[in-house]
Amino acid sequence: MSIPRYKLLLLIFAVTAIFPCSAAALDCADFWSWVERGCDRVVDTYKRGDDTLLVSGYSYHIPATWTPERRAQLNTNAWGGGYGRMVEDANGDTRIVFILGFEDSHKHAELQVGYGQATYWGSRDSLQPGLGWTFMIAQRPDIAGGYPFPVLLPLAFLRYRNVNVVATYIPTLNGGINHGSTLYVFGQIGLH
Repeated sequence: MSIPRYKLLLLIFAVTAIFPCSAAALDCADFWSWVERGCDRVVDTYKRGDDTLLVSGYSYHIPATWTPERRAQLNTNAWGGGYGRMVEDANGDTRIVFILGFEDSHKHAELQVGYGQATYWGSRDSLQPGLGWTFMIAQRPDIAGGYPFPVLLPLAFLRYRNVNVVATYIPTLNGGINHGSTLYVFGQIGLH
């Protein structure tokens, strides 16, 4: 069952309107000490961060792991968007908390809320490559019975000033053919 694009946009808008209020109210002192440190980092990123717009874009299903018939049925236009708060450290590395919603490969709404970090090389005034990671909680109807599940993924970046092009690799899930191996590309636009 696919979700109409206007409903996806309304859902993204509703969730991003709620996200800032809930993140600002979080008190990390209520957790175990090992969770508290990570929680403090996430809350600090949100509180000190600058607004960031996320623009979802493209899914490339790697041909060696999908049959041609199945690839022809899949959605490559992963339209959607989200909101984040990004902190740039003195060395140019970044941290982000985000919420993102987009149309997945099967034309269903996929929602994500997470945290990520990136390290960049080169001069800040030029095109910079970077590598990082993200940990998120994702939800989509075809995985885990539609319940939210944790995800840890690598990230690759190309940054120029306040704009990032970001790519991640989603590995094969459940083994075999037609179950993953997707390159997902999206953008980050700093609003500061």
